[in-house]
Amino acid sequence: MTAPEILTLVETELTRIKSPRTNALIRRLLVPPRCEQRPWDYGEPNATYPCWIVAEHPSSNTAFAYCEYGFGPRCPWGLLWRSGKHLNMGMDSSWYTSLEECLRDSRAWGN
Repeated sequence: MTAPEILTLVETELTRIKSPRTNALIRRLLVPPRCEQRPWDYGEPNATYPCWIVAEHPSSNTAFAYCEYGFGPRCPWGLLWRSGKHLNMGMDSSWYTSLEECLRDSRAWGN
């Protein structure tokens, strides 16, 4: 995928959100899409997948990502650490079917 394709996916997700407040919150967190190779713990040793970071919540050190691999395509929206020692793709409990679900399970939702 390319950054423009990811931007289109994000915009599509935003059109599905009915709450103006929720939509505005996600828009404040958006960053220019960037692709990061993140470790995948459930397959071949040292496997990584491209995860597109689309939003960040710096105060909780979290990022919102889109990935077609790993838990995608069923749950392509993930909540990942931005930095630190846990930069893998995490467990299935932090991957969602929509960007809105990802936001609602993040610390950004409570702020």
